[in-house]
Amino acid sequence: MQRVTSTFSLTLILALKCAHGQDLHALQACTRLGDDAARLSCYDVAMGMSKFDSGAARPQSATQPTAVDTQPQANFGDDGRLHTKTDTPPPKNLSARVREASPLPAGLYRLTLDNGQVWDTTQADSALAFKSNDAITITRGWLGSYYICLAGHNTSVSVARKQ
Repeated sequence: MQRVTSTFSLTLILALKCAHGQDLHALQACTRLGDDAARLSCYDVAMGMSKFDSGAARPQSATQPTAVDTQPQANFGDDGRLHTKTDTPPPKNLSARVREASPLPAGLYRLTLDNGQVWDTTQADSALAFKSNDAITITRGWLGSYYICLAGHNTSVSVARKQ
């Protein structure tokens, strides 16, 4: 029994380390930034911190580069197949508007966003019917997974970026 428990514990620890490996790489990339404000912003993005902490707005740094805000958005959902990897970590989520929603078989959708990205839902849910001009949020999950939800809804389904 002790051997089974030890094996299970070791498996769980290894799985958790693998799941957080992507975050570790993002944090390591931040250490290479020389500017203090840029490095702090990089850590905030890597850890999924929002601009608001406990309801109080954080002061914005005047020296914060705009590349920290725009580059991660462009690479969101890309695991290296669409673009080459960068040192800038992707954000934890992406908010956008649906430019075009094309129904696919089995209740799935192909969504073209206002930023040019194309995503396919990989799960169907009758509570989610996507249409043009919908506000959506895509959130990064465990082990490279992504989930999409309509603004104002609690229901989400898994998605995969195609373009």
